[in-house]
Amino acid sequence: MRFWKNDDLLEKEARKYGTAELIKVMFPFIRPFLWQFFAAMCLLLAVTACALAAPLILRQVIDKAIPDKNTAEVFGLASLFAGIFAFSVIISYIQIIITTRIGLSIIRDLKARLFSHLLTLSMAYFDTNPPGKLMARVESDAERVRMLFSDVSMALLSNLIMFTGTLVVMMHTNIKMTLMVLALLFPVAFTTYFFLKLTRKLTSKVRVSFAKMTGFITEYVRAVQVIQIFRANEMAKRKMHDVGVGFLKSEVKAYTVEYAYWSFIGACEILVVIIILLGGRSNLSTGVITIGTVVLFVEYTRRLFMPIVQFSETLNQVQRAFASADRIFSILETKTKTPDGELGEESFPQNWKEIRFENVWFKYKDSWVLKNVSFSIPRGSMYAIVGASGSGKTTIISLLLRFYEPTHGVIKIGDIDIKSFRLELWRSKIGLVLQNVSLFSGTISENISVFNDEMSRFAQKRALESMHAWDIVEKLPKGLEEEISEGGLNISMGERQLICLGRAVLYDPEILILDEATSSVDPGTEKKIQDATDMLTAERTSIVVAHRLSTITNANKIIVLQTGEVVEQGTHDDLLKSEGIYAGLYRLQAGEIIYD
Repeated sequence: MRFWKNDDLLEKEARKYGTAELIKVMFPFIRPFLWQFFAAMCLLLAVTACALAAPLILRQVIDKAIPDKNTAEVFGLASLFAGIFAFSVIISYIQIIITTRIGLSIIRDLKARLFSHLLTLSMAYFDTNPPGKLMARVESDAERVRMLFSDVSMALLSNLIMFTGTLVVMMHTNIKMTLMVLALLFPVAFTTYFFLKLTRKLTSKVRVSFAKMTGFITEYVRAVQVIQIFRANEMAKRKMHDVGVGFLKSEVKAYTVEYAYWSFIGACEILVVIIILLGGRSNLSTGVITIGTVVLFVEYTRRLFMPIVQFSETLNQVQRAFASADRIFSILETKTKTPDGELGEESFPQNWKEIRFENVWFKYKDSWVLKNVSFSIPRGSMYAIVGASGSGKTTIISLLLRFYEPTHGVIKIGDIDIKSFRLELWRSKIGLVLQNVSLFSGTISENISVFNDEMSRFAQKRALESMHAWDIVEKLPKGLEEEISEGGLNISMGERQLICLGRAVLYDPEILILDEATSSVDPGTEKKIQDATDMLTAERTSIVVAHRLSTITNANKIIVLQTGEVVEQGTHDDLLKSEGIYAGLYRLQAGEIIYD
């Protein structure tokens, strides 16, 4: 079993893909940029060659040009040195630009594919993967994958090429001194592994402490009104101090170890240079090696340290990037639990008589939310669904919209199972207003049309007028072009609900669903919605889910749910006469006391 480490949660999870499998599924995203990646590798080789050439030029200056007092040669070699340095800087810059573009382009394509796929998944997926947490996780994973194709991969290749090239030149120059340097470097490399392991552990604890502190601040700032009213400012300050001290201690400890590690590396580098100088002194006196060769080894030794230090950390970053890619592609491989049907517009029954729930059972996890639910909704009628919270009202709507599939049973329109139709076709027949208003940042026009440019301003105005909501828009300086904030927070709840009703009416659906449409509005706005609802239901099939029973007294039939079962059906008057559950609920709401 393969495992990867989640640095944020410090927990282990099984990987779905092996490394070879992961490369295979990633390859379609990489293929368009192969030539760019090859170009970046060639530039990287050129940068490495420049870095390796510099000490050779320096040795030539020290061993030949200076002793020969050849000013022209010294000037020429110095110019060559400067030219190589300038050339290295330029091609290094170009290489970084190319690899950064590769990483950003791959992630752009991957995110676009991921976003499109997420929009096709059923609500069951988001029940176990809350969108906020999912997006944060995906963003973090995407950033790691981006770095894999830009910084990390190039750093790994650079370290390998630099280490190999340096060793080759050193071995060619003096095998004995090279073996001595390697003997000194191996203990450093061994110690580096454990230092990096400890550093990663401490850094993970810092992230956990930071997340705890951020969560605390978010929670208490969100509840600032409660803190002020109950005079809990001092308590909040004390808790913030304790959380802050915990974060400070973990960060100081991590930085202490990190800087101690880098100080250790610096000391080891100096120690190796000293040993080279001491070892080279005796060879200098006998003429076995030259001063330039000693300087060359000093320069190359310093070039060996960074690849060794960075190699372990780079491999760890590669591992984390592959783990992140694994999670992203696991999402892409997730199959929706509400698959598309095969039937198109030509197969949709034009003269359908009713919508039928036939022995429908449903559960989200372990317990049944709906139990053997059966009822029919004749075309052109207005049906209401009522019941206490948790009775299954919204679940019935979710099944009808195909956000979920029934665990058992079937939902039909006419004689055809609704899951036989293409999702886009089926949902185009339905207008929906949810109790949780969904508005986007943008203009009122864009929200009513849901960014559909084909919906004219005239049609939008008519839709709002039918909802008695045009007067709201008329009062605004820019009318339909007035900007509203995300979620519509700069307008009232009633105005948001009326705009959502206008959105549903604009698309002129055959079936209209109002899910708790008046649960969050004032009595005046409720009256507007009630009048509009009466008008709309005269021409289309309507299903109303309501807590305020006064809004559905004129329904053709009221279905009463209790713990997932249909316990009563009938008109408002019939149900009152039966003195059952509905009658009790209705009386409980006398004086606008809302039952929940």
